Amino acid sequence: MTYSQHSEERPTIAADIADQVAAYGITRVPVDYFHVGEFRYSNPEDAIAEARRQRPTEVERTSIGRPQ
Repeated sequence: MTYSQHSEERPTIAADIADQVAAYGITRVPVDYFHVGEFRYSNPEDAIAEARRQRPTEVERTSIGRPQ
């Protein structure tokens, strides 16, 4: 069973699932995810840290191995 259509800003959910969500008083909130390679983060600072680990900036590359 497919629960959402990911091409929309707010994905739709199947009618039977929506009925259960309403019946139990479950609230729905939007969530931003930040994807870095195969990883997904809800915190942008964590995503930036992973991106830096995967691909250091030019400044970081030139200072690697040099005494500070």
